[in-house]
Amino acid sequence: MQNHPQLPGHVNMDQFNQMLISPESFAAKPESLTEQLFVERSLTENKFWLRIMKEHSLFLGEGFNRKDTHLIQQTDRFYHYFEQQEKKAYQTPNNVELVRKLNEESIDLVQGFRNFKRNLLILIINCKISGFNFPLLVDHIAREAEYFMRTLNKFNKGILDPIQDAIITENVFWIRIMMEHSRFIASLLDQSERNLVITARKFGDDFETLLNQARDVESMLYRKQPTYPIIGKLNNDSENAAQEILAFKKAGLELIKSCQIRNVISPLLADHVVREAEHFLYMIHMLENRLNAKKQAEQ
Repeated sequence: MQNHPQLPGHVNMDQFNQMLISPESFAAKPESLTEQLFVERSLTENKFWLRIMKEHSLFLGEGFNRKDTHLIQQTDRFYHYFEQQEKKAYQTPNNVELVRKLNEESIDLVQGFRNFKRNLLILIINCKISGFNFPLLVDHIAREAEYFMRTLNKFNKGILDPIQDAIITENVFWIRIMMEHSRFIASLLDQSERNLVITARKFGDDFETLLNQARDVESMLYRKQPTYPIIGKLNNDSENAAQEILAFKKAGLELIKSCQIRNVISPLLADHVVREAEHFLYMIHMLENRLNAKKQAEQ
């Protein structure tokens, strides 16, 4: 039989025969982590997230009813634990076994704090305690603790998610964080700051659209055959949005520090969300470098 050239937009016989095979079987496998990268990434994530966890302890304590002394004391203890672990992260040398041990200790500490946050959330939702800790805020910081633990667990296993899956999961996680930051800011600004409130809400809406798009990509391509153009665009769209929210947060931080706007946002909280936007951009750039290296290797 004469072989005819494949027509654009049509499948050939080999492609047709593969269409009854699970598409997950064509997904890329996890990538191994070199010792150097293991040490560098572990120390970077510990230094960043242990400070974030320490500040979560402080923010939660400030939001409790002053009669809930046992809860306030517990967050004070967590603050002390994370402060000590953060110091240890800066003192840990570039040694694989010592860094692995640091990761294990951080995971154990964060697991306890994560459980505290999740149980606290249930108490708040069931009106068992009062105060000013929004349920969504507690859920937000619990998700961050879970993300930190997942990251360190993967490092200790010596693996990285395939680049496509990594871009999807990181973007879904971080875009939601940025969306919620925008809406928290809008609610903590005095409502007389009309233009800033409108701007913050607009950021929230824009990130919600971006989140829905990222979740669509997740539904279509997570743990499937690599499709780099779509994945690259997702990362680029996030980079542009992250740069814009970072500029807004930095400007807000300076206005808060100089007492030029009416709000109930502490300078530490404003700086906290700036650092998280910066870390999102760090992750985007690192993923972009991995994606470019992967594309070059497959050419």
